[in-house]
Amino acid sequence: MKGFIISGTATGAGKSTLTVGILAALKHLGLKVQAFKVGPDYLDPTYHRLTLAKPTYNLDEILTSPGLVRRLFYEKAETAEVAVVEGVMGLFDGRDEQFSGSTYRLAKLLNLPVILVVDAQNLGTTVAAQVYGYLKFKKNIKIAGIILNKVSGKNHEKHLLSALKPLGVKVFGVFYQNELPRLKSRHLGLIPATEEQNIVEIIKEIKDKVLAKINFADFLATLPELLVPKKLPSINFPNLKGKRIAYAFDKAFNFYYQEAIEYLRRSNAEVFAVSPLNDSDFPPVDLLFLGGGYPELFAGELSINQKFIQNLKKKIQGGLRVYAECGGFIYLTSGVKVKEQTYPLTGILPGEMELTGKLQGLGYYRGKPVGGYLGKNYQNEIWGHKFHYSTYSGSQDNPAYLLWKNGREAFDGVARDNIFASFLHLNFYGKADLVKALIGGRKG
Repeated sequence: MKGFIISGTATGAGKSTLTVGILAALKHLGLKVQAFKVGPDYLDPTYHRLTLAKPTYNLDEILTSPGLVRRLFYEKAETAEVAVVEGVMGLFDGRDEQFSGSTYRLAKLLNLPVILVVDAQNLGTTVAAQVYGYLKFKKNIKIAGIILNKVSGKNHEKHLLSALKPLGVKVFGVFYQNELPRLKSRHLGLIPATEEQNIVEIIKEIKDKVLAKINFADFLATLPELLVPKKLPSINFPNLKGKRIAYAFDKAFNFYYQEAIEYLRRSNAEVFAVSPLNDSDFPPVDLLFLGGGYPELFAGELSINQKFIQNLKKKIQGGLRVYAECGGFIYLTSGVKVKEQTYPLTGILPGEMELTGKLQGLGYYRGKPVGGYLGKNYQNEIWGHKFHYSTYSGSQDNPAYLLWKNGREAFDGVARDNIFASFLHLNFYGKADLVKALIGGRKG
């Protein structure tokens, strides 16, 4: 099996587009491919899934652990011929001086060679100094080669290749400015692949460009064989036999980690999707998981579906446990203000949300549940991730979490006896005690 990480010199270098192209090209060549994403990103994996027509997985040492990352990677890559990991931000960008959460740390942890995408649009001979720095900055990972992106033309390409020649670095491909279709973005990152118009045609165009520019026989021959360890780090599964879990999944709610959903199923729970946009009701369950997404963009449609809202309220009154993250938190409030328009929502929690033009929370947070059923049943600290532009106007007399970041602490979210809602995203993978604390309780 071959394996590698696609990283970039910085955010915006083009690694997401090239990852899609490389995945599509490898699949076109008849190879069995498994994709992964470094970090807590929900959006890039939607393109991996659509390209390969199979699940993709997040490798996050902070939200899970280094051992669980190794287990997940090797377990899912074992049946593949090529494992492709898309990095996060620039190669060495992490949350601290130890590079925590960075692509570099993942490459080191999994002993994977790096393919570095270089944004060359404003570079001349300096490209050699920049690439030399990446090659020498840390010697405990291997940069197998580079891809030059956003090159202005043939003369620019010739100049860059001449400057790089003394380094002896492998250049796998050169792509010109605007040669590759640009994947569209909005306030939380890429538009989900399922919303992108003509996405199948766009992926095909990227694939054709990549196949024309990269010699994959040479590319794969350069990479070492990746050996799967005989013994993987252990993982604990709670016994959830007889438990039923519903999670909201449609164009308004789709921020979930595949490995977390699979973990619940492998713990013997019955897990199924429901749609607050399209369904009128859902069967009795032990837990409703309202994940993140873009409810603010589909608030008008969500508010029209009063049958679902009324049935949800009845179930909550009957004792249904609800766990809500970010977009799910928004949905539980009285409404959301987008620009100058306020859209009513469920009104299950008091106060409303407002989508602002400014980031309100970004990055990893260490937290402890302090309210509701989770605060009573789970006393451990936990790592989560926030990325939101919305603010909450309601009272925080009954917060869900106490959070810490950069020496500061703050409360987040709202908790009631059977509702736990906040802006914090968690990854349940491997967290048996947390899952048991979330799911106990009577059905609604």
